Amino acid sequence: MKGHIMFITVIASVFLLGVVSADTGNNTTNTTTSLNTTAVEPLASGIQMSVTPTALNLGTVDPDGLERAYYSITDVSIRTSGGTLRVSVRASGDLISINNSSNTIPLSNLKYSIKYDGPYGPIDVPKRSFTTRYYTFWTYRGSVNIKIPVNYYLTVPPYTDPGTYRVTVTYRAL
Repeated sequence: MKGHIMFITVIASVFLLGVVSADTGNNTTNTTTSLNTTAVEPLASGIQMSVTPTALNLGTVDPDGLERAYYSITDVSIRTSGGTLRVSVRASGDLISINNSSNTIPLSNLKYSIKYDGPYGPIDVPKRSFTTRYYTFWTYRGSVNIKIPVNYYLTVPPYTDPGTYRVTVTYRAL
């Protein structure tokens, strides 16, 4: 397995839609959030990896600074024929508005966790923010056929401008 790398890319799109309430004096923009996932062709022999589903709608949310949880919303499926497997994840950077690149949601506001007690032992990743550096969340030696559920958490800060915000999340197995 040495030198073999597999990349899976998850595109996270946060759709922020709505109007500002002028009569209450509060900035209460309704927010619709969605995640789109795409998988690239395997780059490593002996490793098959996919991320599902390919599109997620995280619903309508206010930019109120409260964290929303989306449990087991993504599955990372991996099959190998042996060797040492290292699975890691990273994000490209802040969530950036597609309408105005100066509008962002800090990457620290997008988090993930894994709590899976599967046939190859537990995979336990306490809630943590995505970073731009790969974080290895699971290592295993031997053949595997596993589907790892991943939880996501999103906090839209108060006064976030409406729009569509995107970030790329990359899963890697080598």
